[in-house]
Amino acid sequence: MLLPRLDEVRRALTAFHFFNTLLALAFPVIRSTFLCDYVFATEGNEQCEIDSREREILMFLLIILAWKGRKATNWMHYVNNIFLFSKIAGMFLFIRADILAGIIYILACLIITVVFPEPVYNGPEQVTYFQGEQLYEELTKNRNTIWIIQFFTTWSPECRHVSPVFAELSQKFTLPNMKFGKLDIGRWAKEGERFRVNAHPMSRQLPTICVFKDAKEISRRPLVNDSRRAVPFVFSEENCILAFDLVNLLNEQKQKKAGKASKED
Repeated sequence: MLLPRLDEVRRALTAFHFFNTLLALAFPVIRSTFLCDYVFATEGNEQCEIDSREREILMFLLIILAWKGRKATNWMHYVNNIFLFSKIAGMFLFIRADILAGIIYILACLIITVVFPEPVYNGPEQVTYFQGEQLYEELTKNRNTIWIIQFFTTWSPECRHVSPVFAELSQKFTLPNMKFGKLDIGRWAKEGERFRVNAHPMSRQLPTICVFKDAKEISRRPLVNDSRRAVPFVFSEENCILAFDLVNLLNEQKQKKAGKASKED
């Protein structure tokens, strides 16, 4: 995974990221500082510090986060994974150390989740949003245009994490005869069936990105095997460019556009 870009750093400067950072660091910081004696009840001369079992749990958390980092779409996705798994570990560790502190921590997690939800990507993009049968009609009407379509739902966190990547691709690869679009199959379920995309949470097919050429699907990710299970795919910018052969498609469409212009002259 590449280092975060400046725009990604700017998108992380939100209340959501600030408060979730506090929650993610809460247990190791409190347990390792003078705050420990004030938060956790201790008996007699018992020293308030991270014990061996807590150290093992924190090490296991680091292993999980390293493994998840390999599957993250981008840095923002990875940061959200850090928040999620750190809070899960924090709930267990706080309850193990002190039941009252654990209850307060869980309530804090719930309140911050409700008051400061994960921000939705609203950066620049060149994406057409289709409704109902509009995509099907566009594909059949305009066969000279290649369409790269993301099938998504508003409730899927994976779809939200892919949005910045899809927007960046649309900025780099859009031509008059090569365009990017989205279709919400949570809202338009019949269109999901038409394009063979299962919107069920357990299908692991969200998001699905398909490339249409001459009104026919020529590639999609994730692929679905014979047992109807999605083959895991990391929607990083580099993986998408390679999997969908976007560079060659771009050059091909540029040549077609240039050839058409020369004929008109």
